[in-house]
Amino acid sequence: MSDLPLRQRLRRAALVALLLGLWAPFKIMWEQDIARQQDDLRYQGMVMTRQLRDGLGQGLTIGVLSGMRSVVADIIWLNVVTAWENQEWFRMGGYINLCTALQPRAPVFWDIGGWHLAWNASVAAMHDKDLPTELRRIKASRYWAERGLEIYKRGLENNPQNWRLWRDTGMLYDQRLKDYPSAAYYYKQASMRPGAPAFLERAPAEMFDRYHGNDPKAAYAEWKELWEKLTPEQREMREHWKEKIESNIRELEAKLSVPKEKRVFPN
Repeated sequence: MSDLPLRQRLRRAALVALLLGLWAPFKIMWEQDIARQQDDLRYQGMVMTRQLRDGLGQGLTIGVLSGMRSVVADIIWLNVVTAWENQEWFRMGGYINLCTALQPRAPVFWDIGGWHLAWNASVAAMHDKDLPTELRRIKASRYWAERGLEIYKRGLENNPQNWRLWRDTGMLYDQRLKDYPSAAYYYKQASMRPGAPAFLERAPAEMFDRYHGNDPKAAYAEWKELWEKLTPEQREMREHWKEKIESNIRELEAKLSVPKEKRVFPN
């Protein structure tokens, strides 16, 4: 290379510098993307905030940053159980928030955490003799039901394909909050997720029957939609309960005086 003319050597050096200059931005972006992917694999969407560090303390924070996030979450969950047994509801809620922050892609923490708040804490508040009036007890019960609802909804943001979290949210609206249209929506979403049992298909329509929302038009629309989306093969499968769907549609068509030409079952 030393035998080459100076002009040619300078030209080659300039070409190499140009190539390196063009490659550098792509290399940096590539490395940053790899780093983000590694963080996603390691932390599964968890962000180590100052608030989370303060809640964990120095020892557990070191454990998380050392790659033992799931172990730390399991250790903290033992405190959830203890707080539940002692009916220390606010302490329990704090521990649940820590566990779900550490393991946002682990549905079990959202599932059981929401249940502890929306059911155990909420029901306990209804029977809390330290609260002087029934109105105070009702408000406290509602408070914990809503905290459980927040856990379920945040869990769905992180695990949108988990049918159990959709179902549990529907059950909370159904059995605790008595909001039947919202319950129907979450039940329907649950039925559409992979692995959901077939009986959830019927839950949205049942939210409008006389035992729940008592809205015949909405109930009829739900039963009709369910029937029409089932294939002929599915209609004959036991788990879809053809007889139950048909009997409800016939009853509502008669009750709503649907013209025969518009009925699902005109005969």
